[in-house]
Amino acid sequence: MRKLVSLLLALLMLLSAVPAMAEEVYMIDCYWVGNGDNTAVREGVEKAINEYIEPLIGANITFHIVDWDDWTDKAVNALQSGEKMDMIFTADWREYMVEVSGGLLLPLDDLVAQYGAGITETLPQTFLDGVRVNGVLYGIPTNKELCVPEGFIVNLTAAKAIGWDVVADDPSIKTTEDLEPWLAKYKEMFPEKYPYLMDGSAGRWTDEPWCPDWVGMTNNVVAMKMAANEDGTFDETIYNIFATEEQKAHIETMYKWGEAGYIDPENALTTFDYNGTFGRGDFLVMAAPLKGNNIKAAEMYAANATAEFECVEITMQPKYVVTTHAGGSMFGIPVTSKNPEKAMQYINLMHCDEKLVNLMLFGAEGQNYTKANDTQVELIGNANWYGVHGGAWTVGNTKLQYVLTSEDPAKNELLQNFANDAVATASLGFRFVKDNVADEIAAVTSVCDEFAPALMCGTVDPADEDLGLAAFNEALADAGIDAVIAEVQAQYDAWKAAQ
Repeated sequence: MRKLVSLLLALLMLLSAVPAMAEEVYMIDCYWVGNGDNTAVREGVEKAINEYIEPLIGANITFHIVDWDDWTDKAVNALQSGEKMDMIFTADWREYMVEVSGGLLLPLDDLVAQYGAGITETLPQTFLDGVRVNGVLYGIPTNKELCVPEGFIVNLTAAKAIGWDVVADDPSIKTTEDLEPWLAKYKEMFPEKYPYLMDGSAGRWTDEPWCPDWVGMTNNVVAMKMAANEDGTFDETIYNIFATEEQKAHIETMYKWGEAGYIDPENALTTFDYNGTFGRGDFLVMAAPLKGNNIKAAEMYAANATAEFECVEITMQPKYVVTTHAGGSMFGIPVTSKNPEKAMQYINLMHCDEKLVNLMLFGAEGQNYTKANDTQVELIGNANWYGVHGGAWTVGNTKLQYVLTSEDPAKNELLQNFANDAVATASLGFRFVKDNVADEIAAVTSVCDEFAPALMCGTVDPADEDLGLAAFNEALADAGIDAVIAEVQAQYDAWKAAQ
């Protein structure tokens, strides 16, 4: 009996000496919009991140960097087809409501309560409340700027060459049309180049009256005006913007400029490389969303510049806070995730862990960047990770980020403070659910894709019988835009009544 007890004790001691089987390390698949994948650089960054996070959360991460133009086809469609994803970039202006209404994103409130202490402690409640759909949280916003007015990035070097003594927020440029004399001078001096650049085929309009990406439809075709009237009231009419006199006048200006050679005829194409055009400095002004304090220009330059030139910004819209900017950059957890808990633990670190935030943003110190001081870094050219992914505004918490030596050391504080005096629009918090008019929206989208880019980028005469504004609006009517507007109106009325 004693011998048996001794054997049992020896066996127990042996078993206790064997380490418990380690929990399997989970691989987080993260789909992230970007400027073109660089496998060698990405794999080095992933290795550095994984060495850091594995002891913290028992997970590794791999980034699926998808080009902007390919995002719908290669990310959203992949999610719809059931591909495993644990994190996906999303935004109010980039299929957030499509993903929510399609049941593609998990509700996150319980996961945040369990694993998101860093999120709730650092992210202003305005962001979390601003992205809820029917009271439910489906995306975790980047802690960044809340106000993004439209404006121009001016190539200061080119401006000096043509005698334009431009300054930040130049008081002589109050409307888009005020640029015309300078565009003419640039074209005269550089006849082979195109002075007016737009960041994409949609044809950005910097002093437009419309609330940006108001209901998440192509070309913002259905929208409400953004700014208040002189008496402080808001025009809450819901418009087909292409049936308005304001849009007609702007399109006529774009056609005039297209005919004058101010706009590259390829700007209307989805294949047009506006980032490359910017990076070469082959422009005078670029229409773009701004963040104040020359921050957007500096970010664009750092990500794309292949030539040396200076930039300055001109803000063209008053400062308003709108729904799409609260949800302007988020990460959601898809329903196809095999371990949402690990994904939420990682997203939480993105908001409270300075080391992870900067690994995601810049890569590894000494490998992808060097530190100039405690807050500023310099990129290592052939290992530049910063220019691969979507940008600083997509990475967790801007308050924890280093900045480039070309940027203001106070950049992140300036980003946060820029919205301090911004005014809330009448529709702040309204989100349109498209399910009831999905067929009509698909038809309207198809019509917009056919007509809008060429009109907004000045390559088609708005009076053209087949491709002009009248034909466009007739096609929109046939596609069912009136039914879409009626549904938006019904949902807006219900939302307004509940406020």
